[in-house]
Amino acid sequence: MDFALLVRYVNVIFREIWQRKLLCLFGFTVISFTVLIVGLFWPSKFQTSATIFADNQNILKPLLDKQAAQSKVQNHTKVVRDTIQSPRILKTVIDNLYGPDGFESAAELGLAINELRAKVSIKGIGAGHIKIAYSDSTSEDSYRVINEVVDVFIRASTDEQRAESREAFLFIDNQVKQYKDQLLLAEERLKDFRSLNFDGRDGDVDASISRIRSQIEELKISIDEDNTAVGAIKTQLTNESEYSSQKHKADVYGERLGALETTRNNLLLTYTEDYPDVVSLTYQIEDIRNAIRDAEENNKKVGPNKQVDKDTVLNPLYQELRSRLSIAQTGMQSKVKRLSALQGLMGKEFERRKRIAERGAEESELTRDYTVTKRIYEDMLERKEKARLSMTLNIEGQGVTYRVQEPALPPLNPVGLRFLHFVLLGPIVGLLVVVGLVVGFVLVDQRIRFPERLQELDVAILATIPHIKTSFTKRMVRMDMIMCMVLSVLIMAAYIGLAFAARLGMI
Repeated sequence: MDFALLVRYVNVIFREIWQRKLLCLFGFTVISFTVLIVGLFWPSKFQTSATIFADNQNILKPLLDKQAAQSKVQNHTKVVRDTIQSPRILKTVIDNLYGPDGFESAAELGLAINELRAKVSIKGIGAGHIKIAYSDSTSEDSYRVINEVVDVFIRASTDEQRAESREAFLFIDNQVKQYKDQLLLAEERLKDFRSLNFDGRDGDVDASISRIRSQIEELKISIDEDNTAVGAIKTQLTNESEYSSQKHKADVYGERLGALETTRNNLLLTYTEDYPDVVSLTYQIEDIRNAIRDAEENNKKVGPNKQVDKDTVLNPLYQELRSRLSIAQTGMQSKVKRLSALQGLMGKEFERRKRIAERGAEESELTRDYTVTKRIYEDMLERKEKARLSMTLNIEGQGVTYRVQEPALPPLNPVGLRFLHFVLLGPIVGLLVVVGLVVGFVLVDQRIRFPERLQELDVAILATIPHIKTSFTKRMVRMDMIMCMVLSVLIMAAYIGLAFAARLGMI
């Protein structure tokens, strides 16, 4: 649409308004006074706000790092909003404001809670800073309610943190006591099991078996050596004669017997009779006594008329070989007995090993239960101390604390649309509505107002006759203009008068 056509439409709109000037003036009056009356009954909205700060940075935090569990909240605004808008907090605020019996029914109380929730707004304005705003119809109510909301929230958050830390401590303390009882029971079971089983451990049995096996191998080698030595001595004995000349056999046996008994008596002063050397000497003394007895029997058989060769004596080498043979045989017998005893011990160690293997699973289970219970108990004990410190911090106010950064002030002026706005908007809205209605009427009207429309309808235009303003027409227009101006002044005077009366409280 070009500018010329727009100007022509403006002229048409102005002409339509002028033709229906009284109706337009009446509509303007009605709409203006309607807006003014709405402004009279429009409730004033007084808003006040308070800023709180969520402080979880204190001097104790670096000192008790990893020792006390302090409250960590990432989104303080959400926590504050959820807490304040909870029915518990809002009900406490309403009870403090209107009393516990301020509402006759639960429905009225719920309606009041919902209304209070709708009027309270919470938003974050910085790191840890939360703004709590409240709007009401009067300044006193707004100031009183916002302070009550902030006070109830701070008290409730402090009490909730203390109650939470106290309940956590009591719970962990109860768990510590239970695990302590379980630990004592597991320890008692393990102690009873070990006190009733003296077989030792696998390592001890393996060491004992290894030691006995080594001793058995050494004894077998030593017995083989003794067998070889006994065979060699017996071979030498077969090649030696028992006697040699120089002296009577009985005399030689007597001298040898005396020497052996002397040696045996000396050994008995230090050792017992089962000592190997003492046993060997005992066997030698017994052999010599048997030899003396045999020699005496031979002398009796010979008779008194026969002479014994007094130049024959015992062969020293033969006697030494017999002594060595006796010692070797005695030592070999002792080793054989020791070997038998060690083999018996080996069998007992194998039986002991089987018993340990059978009871190892039970001991492992008892040990595992004891270890797991002990670890959990120590962990719970550490957590108990952390919970104790956390409870102390919350009691002393060293956790996450909310403090009033900027207290609420009584609002001096209402916010939003006020009566002055309605007074100013009344004539503007009336004028815009009237003009808008006329514009709409012109746009939907089907009458032909411009010659160009006829051309679009293929109608031939002979001439265009303009409006002629005669003197009478001009006088009538002037009188109508004066009348409209007088009516407009009266309407605006009545409008302003009503506004002032409402402002002064006369209405």
